[in-house]
Amino acid sequence: MSRRPLLALFASLGVLAALTSASGSGASSAEANAQSKEKRESAFLEAQRCALCHSHSDRARAMTTLQGDDASPHGTWSATMMANSFRDPYWRAQMAHEVELEPQRKAQIEGLCLRCHAPMESHQARLDDRDPASFEEALLLPLAQDGVSCTVCHQAQPTNFGQPSSFSGRLDIRDEKRIFGPYASPSTGPMRMHTGFTPEKGEHISSSGLCGSCHTLYTQAEGAAKPFLEQAPYLEWRNSVFSDEGTRTEESRSCVECHMLDQGSMRIARMPPGRDFNIAVRDNVRGHAVLGGNAFMTDMLRKNREELGVTASDAALLRVAAATRAQLAHSTARVEIVNPARESGLLRFDLVVENLTGHKLPSGYPSRRAWLSVEVRAGGKNVFESGIVDTEGHISKVADELAQPHFDVVRSPEQVVVYEMVALDGAGKPTTSLAEMVEHRKDTRLLPRGWRSDGPHADETAPVGTQGDDDFMGGRDTVSYEVALPDGTSGELLIVVRMLYQTIPPAWVNGLRDSKTDEARAFVRMYDAAEKLPETLATAALVVPAQ
Repeated sequence: MSRRPLLALFASLGVLAALTSASGSGASSAEANAQSKEKRESAFLEAQRCALCHSHSDRARAMTTLQGDDASPHGTWSATMMANSFRDPYWRAQMAHEVELEPQRKAQIEGLCLRCHAPMESHQARLDDRDPASFEEALLLPLAQDGVSCTVCHQAQPTNFGQPSSFSGRLDIRDEKRIFGPYASPSTGPMRMHTGFTPEKGEHISSSGLCGSCHTLYTQAEGAAKPFLEQAPYLEWRNSVFSDEGTRTEESRSCVECHMLDQGSMRIARMPPGRDFNIAVRDNVRGHAVLGGNAFMTDMLRKNREELGVTASDAALLRVAAATRAQLAHSTARVEIVNPARESGLLRFDLVVENLTGHKLPSGYPSRRAWLSVEVRAGGKNVFESGIVDTEGHISKVADELAQPHFDVVRSPEQVVVYEMVALDGAGKPTTSLAEMVEHRKDTRLLPRGWRSDGPHADETAPVGTQGDDDFMGGRDTVSYEVALPDGTSGELLIVVRMLYQTIPPAWVNGLRDSKTDEARAFVRMYDAAEKLPETLATAALVVPAQ
C-alpha cells in the first residue's frame, strides 16, 4: 500500500496523517500492533469519559461563567495546547524532520517526544514493560491522540517531583486507578461507577513539580559528551522570587497560580444526564485553560481544525487565544523610557526592560524570541527605527536572525536587542534541530524575576552572551540608545517602544522548508497561510521637548 491511500484514510478519521518513514508493509504492521495494544486494559482513559461529569451542560448550572461560557475542566482543557499536544502540527513537523535527518535514531527521537506529547501511550508501554509505540502506531491510538489528558496529571504520584528522575516526562504513574484532586472528601461513588477510578485528595496535584516533569527537557545529540538542556521553565522558576518550594512568601506563585486562573466558587461536576444537585460547591476552582504563550498555534489549530482532527469548538479556541494574548500583554513584561537627552543632533535615552514572570522571558520551546521595537518620530515621520517587523515575521534590517549578538548600546537600525536562545550543533554552527543541539551560542532571554547567580540551578540557567552587560541581572535589563537625528531636527520628538514576541520565528520555519516529510510540508503550508504579526508584551511612549 502506498502512503497516499493511508493519508486519505487518516484524514477521513479527522487525524493529520503525515507518516515519517513507513513503507506499506510497515504501516500495515503498525495498524495491527496499535489495535492489539488498544484492546489491553489500560491504566488511562480518554478525556471524553471524564467529560461525562466534568463538562458543561445546558441543563445544569455547574461549570458556567456569569457570561454563560463553558468553565468546565473538560471544556476549557479541550482548546489548550496540552489537549492538542499530539495534534500540534509544528511538533509533528519538527519531530519528523529530526527523524529524517537521523533515521538511525528514529526510536530514540520519537520515544522522547511522545513521552510528553502522547504520555498515556508512553506510560502504558512502561507499565506493560514493552517498547513504546512508534509515531505511525500512535496515529491509530485514541489515547495518544488525547494528548496531555486528565488521567495523566491526575494520576501522577508525588514521589519524584522536582527530582532529576522526573524530568523529560518521567512522572511516577502507576496502575492503581487512583485520581488525585485538590479538594477534601470527594464523592467517590459516581467516578467509581462510570470510570473505575477512585478520587482522593492529593495536594501535590497543585505542585509545580508536576509541571516540571515535562517542562524540564534534556536532549542529547549523537556523539555529544553530555545532555543539552532544551527547555527549563521549572528550573528557572526555582531560582525566582516566585518559588514556593521551602518558605512561602507574599510573592510565591506556583505554576498553577499563574497559568490556571482562579474561577471562583462553583461545582466542578454534574450528575448525568445534566443535573447538578447534591454536588458540593468548591472554592478557588482553577480553570483548565492552562494558559501559556502560544496564541499563534491556537489560531493555527482553529483554522485547520478538520485537517488536524481538533475536537474543541471554534468558540473555545478563540477564548483560549484571547486569554493567552491578554496574559501576554498584561502579565509578562514592563518597559520604561528613562534619561532622555538631546544635544548636537543626538538623542540619547535608556530603556529599562523588566521580566514580570517566574521563568525566563521567553521560556519553554527554544524557538521563542522577544525583542525591542523602537521608533523615534519627528513631525509625524520616523527618523529612526530598530526592530520593525515585516508582514512575514522577519525583523527588518537583520540579515541573519540566528547570528544577532546581544547589544547593551544601540546606535543603528541594524542593531536590535533580541531576547532569545540560539544553540550550536557539534560543528559549531547555529541549528534549529533539537536533536543536534550541543551548546548555547547565545541565551539572552530575560532572567526570571529575582534570579540569583548563587540560586538553584544557576549554572544551568545562567545567561550566555551578555558579558560586559552588568545590568543584565535579576530579571531586568537596561539598554542605551544613541540616535543620530537628521540635520535640522529641532521640534519635539516622540519615542515609541514595543516589546514584541514570536513563538515560531521565520528562521525556525526555514529549517523545515527543505524537508521531504509530509508533516513538515503540511506545517509550512499552514504557516505560510497564517497571519504572522507578533504579540505585544509591553509598550511605552515619551515626548522629548523641542530644543
